[in-house]
Amino acid sequence: MTASAEVEMPWRERDEPAGTVLPMNGLLHNGVLFQTDHFRQIVEQLPTALYMTDVAGRITYFNKAAAQLWGREPKLGEEWWCGSWRLFWPDGRPMAHEECPMALTLKTGRPVLGAQAIAERPDGTRFPFIPFPSPLFDANGNMTGAVNMLFDISAWAESERATRRLAAIVESSEDAIISKDLDGTIRSWNAAAERLFGYTESEIIGKSILTIIPSDRLGEETEIITRIRKGERIEHYETVRRRKDGSLVDISLTVSPVQDREGNVIGASKIARDISDRRQLERVQEHLINEIKHRVKNTLGTVQAMAAQTFRKAPAEERSLFVGRLHALADAHDVLTQRNWGNVSLSELAARALHPFVDAKQKRMT
Repeated sequence: MTASAEVEMPWRERDEPAGTVLPMNGLLHNGVLFQTDHFRQIVEQLPTALYMTDVAGRITYFNKAAAQLWGREPKLGEEWWCGSWRLFWPDGRPMAHEECPMALTLKTGRPVLGAQAIAERPDGTRFPFIPFPSPLFDANGNMTGAVNMLFDISAWAESERATRRLAAIVESSEDAIISKDLDGTIRSWNAAAERLFGYTESEIIGKSILTIIPSDRLGEETEIITRIRKGERIEHYETVRRRKDGSLVDISLTVSPVQDREGNVIGASKIARDISDRRQLERVQEHLINEIKHRVKNTLGTVQAMAAQTFRKAPAEERSLFVGRLHALADAHDVLTQRNWGNVSLSELAARALHPFVDAKQKRMT
């Protein structure tokens, strides 16, 4: 007996009902002998926690898995309904042992299904579990006690919490997040996807992803699925999709493969970001650059025409030198507009602008 089992527990003291047969050992239950070598080997080696009580609720047997789960060994015939140190309802409220599912089964004579509870060990650690108590009856139909199996659902509960957190993140995301099967059937659709494409979740789930792809871009989906089947991830692919009202929207698309537990690709997750504002700014910028190029060329053309009129009586060499300098200025401007005002090598820019002044013989510049 462990030290923890010797601590006084409030549910031990109880009047014994008349006619109760106390257990003589761990597997003698209400006069029925369960203690065969074969039975003991099976039950003791079960990885599932299992214990039994008599009709009054006193614990008459528990296996090793039950003791490990409880973190203690209850005293047979002296503790009632459950060997847990303390019990709590799923919301954290204390649960009296006489309120536990095993006590309810003994009170009603019926199994209790679907219940959940939280148990606390003597060291203070807690674990959520699901019990499966069932009544036991003799040949005459009289209830002789009950047997209970306990399943620790800590891992499942943590997985459920992680799933809820992930679902909350997906639902609150400003980006449209969509999942689909490899055949293109849409399986999930968050609120941002509804705002972006106009379809509600109930309208689009179960339909093909081709619903939002323009007819002239259907080939993109074939290419995406081909790469996803290979386990590839597609990063920031800019394309166009169609809304419910028929309008087109510019998006940046990231597509990732979805795998099962064995690592097999079973679908894809898509994150779509609306880039309409950025694309509109890019179009405006492109228009402005083209307008600047046009205006500068017109201005330089006007200056060249004025120079031709002004210097019509000047020597041809001087006119040629002036026109060359105008062309060099235009050339330096072109290198910027050709690169959309992006990065340009300073040496390249200087070489173009100073080309008319370069004199190989005099080496006026280095």
